[in-house]
Amino acid sequence: MHSKIAILFLLTLLTVSCTTKQMREGGERPVPSKDAYYFYAIGYDAEREGRWEDALEYYHEALKMDPSSPYLKTQISYMLLRTGKVTEAILNAEEIVKAEHDYVPALMLLGELYNSQKRTEESIKVYEKVLEIEPDKQEAALFLSVLYASNKEHDNAIEILEKLVRKHPDNYMALYFLGSAYIGKGELQMASDYFQKAIDQRPNFDAAYINLGLISEMKDDLKKAEEYYSKAVNINPHSIQARERLAQIYIKLKTKGKAIEQFEEMSAQMPTNIDIHKILGMLCFEDKQYDRAIEEFRVVLEAKPGNIPARYYLAISLEEIGRNEEAISELKKIILQEPKNLSAFLHLGYLYAKLKREDDAIAIYEEILSFEKDKPEVYLYLGISYLHKKDYEKAEAVFKDALSRFKDNDELNFNLAIVFEKTNRFDEMVMSLKKTIEINPKHADALNYLGYSYAEKGINLEEARSLINRALELKPDSGYIIDSLGWVYFKLGQFDEAMKILQRAAEIVKDDPVIYEHLGDVYNSKGIKEKAIEYWEKALEFNEKEEGLKERVEKKIKELGHGKVEKR
Repeated sequence: MHSKIAILFLLTLLTVSCTTKQMREGGERPVPSKDAYYFYAIGYDAEREGRWEDALEYYHEALKMDPSSPYLKTQISYMLLRTGKVTEAILNAEEIVKAEHDYVPALMLLGELYNSQKRTEESIKVYEKVLEIEPDKQEAALFLSVLYASNKEHDNAIEILEKLVRKHPDNYMALYFLGSAYIGKGELQMASDYFQKAIDQRPNFDAAYINLGLISEMKDDLKKAEEYYSKAVNINPHSIQARERLAQIYIKLKTKGKAIEQFEEMSAQMPTNIDIHKILGMLCFEDKQYDRAIEEFRVVLEAKPGNIPARYYLAISLEEIGRNEEAISELKKIILQEPKNLSAFLHLGYLYAKLKREDDAIAIYEEILSFEKDKPEVYLYLGISYLHKKDYEKAEAVFKDALSRFKDNDELNFNLAIVFEKTNRFDEMVMSLKKTIEINPKHADALNYLGYSYAEKGINLEEARSLINRALELKPDSGYIIDSLGWVYFKLGQFDEAMKILQRAAEIVKDDPVIYEHLGDVYNSKGIKEKAIEYWEKALEFNEKEEGLKERVEKKIKELGHGKVEKR
């Protein structure tokens, strides 16, 4: 809680920083001597026009004619500050104060200069002195309260501000800073009350609304925070802080479209702000607006070619819209920049595997293993790539090597079982599947695989049903597991129950040839030949998905006396 309050207080100080810079000496300007007035006047015009070097020169000329004027000396300090000569400005202001101990304008400037150099204690002493000289100097009290608060002397800040508010109840900045000080103390309700009072004095006070929003966030009242930030944005459409906080609320409320709108507005106001483009890219990516995400990430990379996260998400966005070769190119660029970037390597391997470029995938995983041998998933993906190539010998070698390092990894054991099944080693397959289930009793695929394998052989059918039912509890909508259960009932001779279950499986998975083959087998066993042939022929439409199915099903059709089957 305290760390969150500290962050909130820092945000509050950021909100008011611009305001405090504007609070300078008010009132009428002292008139320099008659001889100096001409140069002062043209120097003042130059200052108003932003020609500060010229103004500095003219003020120096005026000072030559009126060398004792603390006002002219103070103006020179201001111009030194504006032209970046901060050290000279400080020295000049110190000399003024040394000669004129009670000259408030120079003291006010010196306090500001010390603060700009993070000389907080010295700045505090200067403003304390100002208040000794002019107890009702509102600007000095406000500056001093901010310095106390930034120094975590919140009680001192509150004491000064409450005294000020008693004399000047309409001073909305004093009310605002009181709210800020109470935030620093962690008294959020008191802070809210003072921010609301500041708004009562100045209804269009966007900074106060922002802080009420921050407090609402602290209280997890996101809807109220949204309301306050929206008011701040309506008052000041150029407030980047209000828009950013509002966008973050929309993200938390899972209304990414609205968040994107806010960041788009910020981007329009600050088109060169790369961080905004990066956030916009991520939001569009999460919202599945991949084309727009690609645009934003490319803007980021044009400015910062070495931004690895932007390039990574650019690659994934390209992949999502089917521009796979471009995605591969971007992932390779990451690897060139960071030769051991595991995420880029793994995703490149995944992409190659998805494109059925198994040799490329294998090369990637083997390269990873040259520098990273402690990630079991790398061995897993390499072994699966060999499985897809039907290189069962190498797949087995990879899985066994991995299991010598990670013996209790359920996925490695499960995929080794698949190798054993593919190489007709039933007993070893059963052992690996049982090991998988021992390691992870909720491994639905292993439960289903073992149960289905028993059913295929017509053995341990009650155990098979129990295993498959356990798998279904974990994945109740899996058409493949439902098919396994139907197949067990078929093997048990309960054809009506088998048919009902298999029909449900076919409704979920509409392109699996094995499910249609099973339905054909059930109808055949019930003596309904036309339906059996209908489903077997349906299975043949998807025969490429199951090795050996085409020959097997065609044989069944022929054996049923249907004659020669058209080749597909």
